[in-house]
Amino acid sequence: MSNKIQKEMNKIEIPKELSDRSRIGIEKAKTEKGKSNKKKWLAFAAPSLAAIIALGIAGPGLLPNQPPENPVIQTVQTSHAFDVTDPQRLVGWADNVFVGKVVNMSGTSDEYGMLETQFKVEVAENIKGELQGEVTVNQQGGYEGKNLILVENDQLLKEGESYLFISRMNGEQNWHTVVPVYGNIMIESEAHKEEMLNKYKKAYQEEIPFE
Repeated sequence: MSNKIQKEMNKIEIPKELSDRSRIGIEKAKTEKGKSNKKKWLAFAAPSLAAIIALGIAGPGLLPNQPPENPVIQTVQTSHAFDVTDPQRLVGWADNVFVGKVVNMSGTSDEYGMLETQFKVEVAENIKGELQGEVTVNQQGGYEGKNLILVENDQLLKEGESYLFISRMNGEQNWHTVVPVYGNIMIESEAHKEEMLNKYKKAYQEEIPFE
């Protein structure tokens, strides 16, 4: 983490109304030194402190055994260190770009002060990387008590649906974190699948590596 980012993060005052888990998450972000892979992951996650605070105010709670039938939907906005709408830059940031089918929701985490949901995904085809079999995909947002937190209104992955995933590996947790909205594109048909494969294969050939 650069000195400039470190100084800016140190200026943040943690509101008293934040839950303990969010307070711990922000303090952890302030002091995180990080390895090279974590540093690049934080370039996507660290600018999202406003989202961290918003999630903390929503209140404590973990994923219930059964999600509520009529959850109260709350959306939060985030920011990124690069243009996530540019496929070449997005693929350049990613460790893996692949098509996979969601098997089930497998857990939640708030270790970094932000609610995240994990899903088991069966890999069908790789564009970038060499993933095989079943992997864990990590998505920001999820259920917290009676609330459904959506980051940039990015709908939670649906069991049984196939997606094109654009992700970066989190080695500590052994999961693949996707960018909201642009990193988990639902496959609507075979024609749409071929369109996405062609688009992101070309983006991979012309990728702009994230520095």
